[in-house]
Amino acid sequence: GSQANLQVRPFYDLNMAAIRMNDEFSAGNQHMRSVFCAVYDVTPVYYSEVTTWTGIVGLSFSPPAPHRYAPPIWSTMMNENMLFGNLFSVWMRDYNVSGPQGGAIVFGAANTDHFDEEQGHEHYGVVDGCNEWMIQMSFVAVGQNREIQGGKALIHTASPYIFVPSRILRVINTHILGGRRRTRRHHQIIMGQEVEDEDRHVFTHYEMSTAHNMPDVSFVFSGSDRVYTLTPNEYIMEVGGEYVSAFRPMHFPSESAEHYTLGMPFLRRYHSVFNFEERQIGFAPSTP
Repeated sequence: GSQANLQVRPFYDLNMAAIRMNDEFSAGNQHMRSVFCAVYDVTPVYYSEVTTWTGIVGLSFSPPAPHRYAPPIWSTMMNENMLFGNLFSVWMRDYNVSGPQGGAIVFGAANTDHFDEEQGHEHYGVVDGCNEWMIQMSFVAVGQNREIQGGKALIHTASPYIFVPSRILRVINTHILGGRRRTRRHHQIIMGQEVEDEDRHVFTHYEMSTAHNMPDVSFVFSGSDRVYTLTPNEYIMEVGGEYVSAFRPMHFPSESAEHYTLGMPFLRRYHSVFNFEERQIGFAPSTP
């Protein structure tokens, strides 16, 4: 196929370099020719700490992929009637379970081998007027009885972490650490801004020695009482020889703009179905 370098407009708060490609695209036994954007450089670099290369398939309702450069692949697939249904499902392997890494995205259906069929998916409507996969969350619980403010939650398959409004993250991390507060501060770059924040996301050797006693963190979404739980083994990640929390701070200009971003640590635990027809997201426990 052919390709050309692009200067791509910011994607959310990120700057990217991309290639405009015109090539054959295959998904399972379906083949088509399409123009698409392939991204090979992202700043701030923290966003691509876990991933090294990504393609913009365009899986939101109004994809942020630059249309004047390339129509999203997903739009082409729907327009060409290549799918059994206008939905896709995401299965991410649990990196704490033995076996091959990686997972699968299934266009048009959900593979029953990828989730607990007995429990099945609980479905949640996308926030009215929202063009992204954002749903309403009732609350977050750390341990048994600690309810923490919920709010809107963006389900983001490309995010390596779970981003939480900074003021709420302080509460979550204090409960995770059994009431202890960190006092050491440092400067870091968050969404392109230098901010001063407590050094909460790197666990000390002592904290790791008692990690088995740390509480679970659970999420409950509006419209259902089903609880989605992450254990310490699922929200503590080893990155670069350090043990870090999957929960990262995100700063917003006002409380009304705040939202959570549930990325890979959540999606590894829960198989997800994104339904364009019904404007719903469904979650079910993933199989290893």
